[in-house]
Amino acid sequence: MIKKILMTAAASAVLLSAAFQAQALKREQRATWMSAYVADWPSSPITVNNAEALKTICQNNLDSLQRNNFTTIYYHARTMCDAMYDSKYEPWSSYVSSTRGVAPAFDPMAYLVENAHKRGIEVYAWMNPYRYINSTYSTGWGNAGGDKNYENSHPDWLIKWKKDGRTWTILNPALPEVKQRIIDVTIDLISKYDVDGVVFDDYFYQNGLPASYDAADYAKYTAAGGTMSQLDWRRENVNDMVRQLYAAIKAAKPWVRFGIGPAGVAGKHADDYGLEPCPGNDWQYDGICSDPLAWLSEGTIDFISPQVYWRIGYSAADYAKITPWWYKAAAKFNRQCFISQDLSNTQGSSCPLSEFYDQITMTHTNVVGECPGMVYFPWKSLSARRERVDGKWLSLFRYLRNTVFDTKALTPATTWEKVAYPGSVSNVARSGRTLTWNGPDNVRFTVYAVPSNVDSKHFYKDAQYLIGNSYSKSFEIPAELPKYEGFGISDANLGNYRYAVAVLDRYGNEYSAVFEGAAVTASEKPVMTYPVNGELASKGFQFKWNGSAEVSEIAIATDAAMKNVVARFEANGNAASSAGMCNFEPDVTYYWTVTARGNNATDTEAGKVESFMVDIFRLISPADGSGNVELTPTISWSDLGKDTSYQLLVSSHENFQSVVIDETTTATSFVVPQYVLSAGVKYYAKVVAAVNGGTETTDVFEFTTKAASIPTPTFVTPAASGTTLHADQIVAVQPVEGVASTHFAISEKETFPARTSYNGTYPVGTFCTPVLSDVKLVSKMLEDGKSYFLRAQFNYYVDGKLTTSDWTPVLSFTYNATPMGGVDSVAADGITIVDNVLSAGVAGMPVAVFALDGKQVLNAETDAQGNADLSVLAGGTYLVSIVADGAVKTVKFVRK
Repeated sequence: MIKKILMTAAASAVLLSAAFQAQALKREQRATWMSAYVADWPSSPITVNNAEALKTICQNNLDSLQRNNFTTIYYHARTMCDAMYDSKYEPWSSYVSSTRGVAPAFDPMAYLVENAHKRGIEVYAWMNPYRYINSTYSTGWGNAGGDKNYENSHPDWLIKWKKDGRTWTILNPALPEVKQRIIDVTIDLISKYDVDGVVFDDYFYQNGLPASYDAADYAKYTAAGGTMSQLDWRRENVNDMVRQLYAAIKAAKPWVRFGIGPAGVAGKHADDYGLEPCPGNDWQYDGICSDPLAWLSEGTIDFISPQVYWRIGYSAADYAKITPWWYKAAAKFNRQCFISQDLSNTQGSSCPLSEFYDQITMTHTNVVGECPGMVYFPWKSLSARRERVDGKWLSLFRYLRNTVFDTKALTPATTWEKVAYPGSVSNVARSGRTLTWNGPDNVRFTVYAVPSNVDSKHFYKDAQYLIGNSYSKSFEIPAELPKYEGFGISDANLGNYRYAVAVLDRYGNEYSAVFEGAAVTASEKPVMTYPVNGELASKGFQFKWNGSAEVSEIAIATDAAMKNVVARFEANGNAASSAGMCNFEPDVTYYWTVTARGNNATDTEAGKVESFMVDIFRLISPADGSGNVELTPTISWSDLGKDTSYQLLVSSHENFQSVVIDETTTATSFVVPQYVLSAGVKYYAKVVAAVNGGTETTDVFEFTTKAASIPTPTFVTPAASGTTLHADQIVAVQPVEGVASTHFAISEKETFPARTSYNGTYPVGTFCTPVLSDVKLVSKMLEDGKSYFLRAQFNYYVDGKLTTSDWTPVLSFTYNATPMGGVDSVAADGITIVDNVLSAGVAGMPVAVFALDGKQVLNAETDAQGNADLSVLAGGTYLVSIVADGAVKTVKFVRK
C-alpha cells in the first residue's frame, strides 16, 4: 500500500483503473468463518502438550488475516449447546477440549479476541441457537458435561428425531425457557468477552421435522386461541427468539452487532414485504422455518450473511441473480448484507480464483450505499485454495489481496444507531515505530500514514492512506515485508510520512483525524443550504452546506428528532451527491443535518435539522400492481424538467423481450390507443429518460388490464360469401378491444384440413391478413379464378389462460390474381388521401394503418377537421382502415 502511495501520478493512472477504484472500497467487511468443528482453529483439542503450538498457529493465522487486509473473524463459539469459551450455562466443547465439560489448557475465545484486537481485527461469536446433537453413533452426550448437558438437566427442552440411522436433537423453539436460555447464554458470552458481534448460521428447526414432534405444544397454542398454521407458528417461535435476543444484546452492549447467516435463497413470500421472490428454491421457509425477511423488516438483526454457495451462471442457483436480490432486500430495510461463500463445497472448491474476483466486483456493483461484504467458509481454505496466476502459485488470500482487497478496509458502520459523540484524539506522538495518543475509552482508532507532500487540508481519511486500526491508545507501525508487496513502511521511509489518528467508535463511526503534534481546535458549525424547508429535490440532487471543515458527516432520517436514521456518511468539501445514499421514496419527508469533522478539530454540534422530499423519477399511473385497468389507459410519470425526452416501454414480458408500446415523447404521459393492449393480461412498464447527457430509468411497474367480453369475429372483407377479392386486397374482421390475437384460416375445402390450409395468427391490434398475393396454402399460392373458404376466431385471456372465441360462419370468395390498384371492395365513400393527408370528414374516427404483411404500423384519430396525417409513415404500400358507423372502410395507400 505504501509503495502505491509513492508512485508517480502517471503510474497511478495506469494501475488504478476506473474499475479498480470502484472496487477499492474503504467500507467493506472482509471476513471468514473459523471453526474448531471443521478443524480450522484450534485444529485439535487443546492440551498442555499442544497449547503453545496452537497459540503460535493462531498468531500466524491472525498475521495472515492482517496482512491480507481482512477485517473480521466469525469464530465458532457454540456448536451443539456447548461452549468454546468459559460458559456459565453450557459445557466446554469436545472440539476444543479432550472431554466435553472439561476446561482446555487455555481459553481459545479469550486468546483469539485479545490477539485479534491487537491487530485491529474484529471477532464475532458464531453460535448455533438450537442444535444439540447430530450423530450417527450416539443419541446424546451422556455424563460428559454433567448437568450442563440438557439431556441431564432439562430433557423436556429437547426434541429428539431419529431418521435414516441418525439422531437429530434440537432445543424446542416453542418453549419460553429455551428462548430465555439462548438469551442468557449469549449475554453471558458478550459480558465476559469483548466481542464485536454475534452471528447465527442456518440451524433452526431440523429440516423436515414431522408435525407430530411438536404437536402437543402446537395444540396448547391453538387451545389458547392461536390461529396460525403449525408452520407459521414455528416460524414465529424463531422470529420471537430473534426479536428478544436482539433487544437483550442492545440493552447489554448496544454496539455489539447481531446478524444471521441463513440459507442462500429466501423470500418465498417476498411480495408480503414489497419485494420480488428471490431467484431459486426457498427450501428454508418451510423446511427449517427460517424467514430472513421477517428479521430484516422488523429490524431485529443488524446484518444478514446469506450463504450464497454457488457460482455465477449456475443454472439452479445463479450467484449473479441471487446476490442483487439480497442487497436490495437489506437496503429496503436499512440493514447490511455480507455475502457468505463456501470454499469447500463443489462450487467453491473447483472454480478458478477469478470467479471470486468476479463475485466481489459484482457485489460492489449491487450494493446500495457503502455496505458490501464477503464472508468465506472455512478459514483454512483461504490459504489452501491455490492456483497458478501469471506463472506464480497464489493462495486465494494473496489473490484477493493483489486484486480487490488491495487496501485496508473498515466494516461498515451501523448508521441507523443514534450515538453520542465520543470525543476526540489529542496529543498524537511518534517514537520510532510507536504511535501514542490520548482519547476516549471503549472505542477503536484508525491510523493513517500520509505522505509529507500531501497538505492536511486535502486529507480526507482516504483508504489508500489507512494502515490499520487499534483497540488501544497506541499503534505499532508495521515494518515492510518483502513477501507482501506494499505492506508496511521501511525504516528509511518512516520520516517521509505524517501520521494521523481518528476515533472509530464501536458502532463503526469514524470521527475527526488528528495529526501528530497538532493542536486540536473547534470546527466551524455548518449551515445547510440545499435542500431546506421541505424543498422537493430531483433524484440525484446534491446536498449543499456552508462550512470550513475538510470532512463533514451527513445524517438523513425520517423524523425531525433524527432518531430513525436511514443513512449516515462522510463527504469531502461542502457538497455531496445523494445518488446511492439510500432508497429515497416519493411522498416521504426526510430530514438531514451536517456535522463538521475537520482535521485536527473536534466535531461540532450538528447543524440545524432541515427537511426535504425527493421527486423520484417514477411511473405514477396506473398504480404499481393495479388491476382492472382500462384498455386505453393514460400512463404517466414524473417530470424531470425541460429538454428531457422519455421512452415509454410496455411489454407482457418482465424482461421486455418484446414490447407492445415503444413510444418516445417529451410529454409526461401517453394515452394508449385502442387495440394495443389485450384484456386480462399483466403488463410491465418502464420509462427511460434522456436528461443532461445521460439516462435515468424508472422502476418497472406492473398492471393488469380488465377482463372483456370477446364476441365471435365479424368479417368486413369480404362482408358476404361470393365476393371477388383481388391480389392486393386483404381479409379483415372488425376490430374488437381486448383481443390478444386473431386467427385466420383459408382453404380450398370447407373442412379446412390443416395440411392444405392457410392458418395465420396475428398479434393484438392486427385484424387482417397480408395481401392475398402473399398468402400460401401451406406450399402453394392462391390460384386465379378459384374459390376459397375462410373463417376466423379471436384469442383472448380469461384468468390468465388463453381462450378462443367461436369460429365465424364460413364464407367463400373468388380470388382474382390481378391487383385492384385502388379502393377495395368495402364501401369507402367519403375517404380521400391527398398529399399524405387522409380526409374522412368526421372528427375522432379511429384510423389504423397496416403494412402489407398485416402488421399494424400506426394508430391515429382524425382531428377536428376530420383529417389524419400519414406523412409519418416510411415510403411503401399500406392498407388504411377507418371504423365508421360500425363498418371498416379500407383504402390502399402508396406513401412516396
